[in-house]
Amino acid sequence: MKQSRTKLAMKNVSVTGLVTLLNFPIQFINRFFMVRYLGMAYLGITSLYANILSVLSLTDLGVGTAIIFMMYQPLEDGDHRKLSILMRYYRLVYHAISLIIFVIGLLIIPFLHVFLGKQISYPHVYLLFIIYLLGSVSSYLFSYNQSLLNADQRSHIVSAINLIVCYVLLTAQIITVILYKNPLLYATLFVFTGFVSNLIVSVYVHRHYPYIYGTKERLSKADNKLLFDNVVGNFFLRVSGVVVTGTDNLFLSAFAGVIQVGFYANYVTLTSFLQKFILQVIASFTGSIGNFSVTSDRQAGEDLFHKLQYINFVILNLATMGILFLSKDIIAVWLGKQYILDTLTTLLIGLSFYIMNYRALGWNFVAVYGLGKYMKMFSVNEMIANVVASLIFLWGFHMGLRGVILGTIISTILTVSWQDPYIIFKYGFHTRPTKYFTRYVRNLAIMGIEYGLLTVFKMAINTHFSVGIIHFILLLIGVCVVVPICSWAGYLRTAELSYSFGLVKRLLRRAI
Repeated sequence: MKQSRTKLAMKNVSVTGLVTLLNFPIQFINRFFMVRYLGMAYLGITSLYANILSVLSLTDLGVGTAIIFMMYQPLEDGDHRKLSILMRYYRLVYHAISLIIFVIGLLIIPFLHVFLGKQISYPHVYLLFIIYLLGSVSSYLFSYNQSLLNADQRSHIVSAINLIVCYVLLTAQIITVILYKNPLLYATLFVFTGFVSNLIVSVYVHRHYPYIYGTKERLSKADNKLLFDNVVGNFFLRVSGVVVTGTDNLFLSAFAGVIQVGFYANYVTLTSFLQKFILQVIASFTGSIGNFSVTSDRQAGEDLFHKLQYINFVILNLATMGILFLSKDIIAVWLGKQYILDTLTTLLIGLSFYIMNYRALGWNFVAVYGLGKYMKMFSVNEMIANVVASLIFLWGFHMGLRGVILGTIISTILTVSWQDPYIIFKYGFHTRPTKYFTRYVRNLAIMGIEYGLLTVFKMAINTHFSVGIIHFILLLIGVCVVVPICSWAGYLRTAELSYSFGLVKRLLRRAI
């Protein structure tokens, strides 16, 4: 018997949230041993390689997102034939993509010295890149099976599998880096974690969705046209996303060196964990949003958007204040005070994190409503603005890391921060985004009040305690008290607050 959309969403949210929290300690313990035994140069080099390969992932062309959009209706209708055709197409395209990425990656190797600079003398830099390249290529061989589970509101299964594999392989990484201090072995275990997870998910999908295999039918002309329109739009979305987030380390390495990339990477570890948590919670609703989009009217879709946006804001608000007030203590206890960045840079990191991830829910609605075809020029605007702004701050003002972050902030504010909701509301809900921007301003005001209160609280703590564990615990209590109270007070007697309380009650009932 098919479970309800709400019940599946609750299961996805609870499992995904728990899995992400359980992943937290092993990730940080792993990074501690990596920095201690392999050094900051290794961290900077591998962060750079990850960015280079994220640029290569543009060969995806947005096909995955476009095909997932087309899965919602056949999943709702139980149309196994259509799903089988879509999965066959998905599989063939991703196998071709893996080959293209491998070839392009090999062609890049002779030019790695441009970005590595003096660190080209680090042992095995080229072999390390090949290992990372193989890990990226292998991830495409089976990852399409995860998309089917996400579209079918079964993301909790993917999360559980990822957790088990992550704990096993990251534990193996820690042991091997202590015993052998071998960067090649460490890198191999790291990059193939995703491959192993995808392989296990594929076995699960093969067993529970046997009907998706074996067909040789092709998509109809109408479906091909729909797919092509959305692939084009999604491609531009991917390009802008990679340019805005994936080239930061490339610019920073070229203008300031890979050691600066390593310092920034420690903070990115924190923000990436928080971002992953937010995205996974939102992704837990994606299948339900897709199902909702084919069973409900546009007004109901808009109402759902505002309710989920409030949940996104509360989580993002808490995460941002954590970055601003807790990151210094975390870095000091975790790696040492010598790795702490100054207050202004940390403020910029937190602001960039908030502005970028406030859009996270919108990406899901663009995908499930098939709005990628409207995003082409807006995505190009974001890409150009980011490159120009970053180069101005780096090359013209020699601002280093601050310049890279400012480039991201300014390009986002000037372009997609208002363009995304314009597309979603005009073509998705057929209305104006007035309420969205009203809520945006309200949320900024709430965060301004929180920042002021927490700053005063921090100043009081600083008179008695220095950076460290006690300082961290006291600030954590402050953040966990101030942020929820202000977030709730700013939305008293609203449908958004009532909806979020209802979800919390359901989650608590499930836990009990």
